[in-house]
Amino acid sequence: MLAAFGAMIAGGGCASGDPAFDSIRSNPSPELVGVANRSVDIDRNMAVVSDQNLRMLTNDLNRMFLFDSPSYLSPWNIVSTTGQP
Repeated sequence: MLAAFGAMIAGGGCASGDPAFDSIRSNPSPELVGVANRSVDIDRNMAVVSDQNLRMLTNDLNRMFLFDSPSYLSPWNIVSTTGQP
């Protein structure tokens, strides 16, 4: 096993296709758009925030149109039809 490892090191092992120093110096972080985010990370965050905002808007509209809970103005007990206690 030690001989195979030595042959791999002597043969170059992982030394194929090293990037040139100039390409690294000109753009040391090619995947990053911001300080720590890639473009796919930014797109994912925007999708999550948009989804949360739309769900909150739906809740706000339900409250505004009084659809969030039944009315308590009736003198009779109303059976809950939502299935929730």
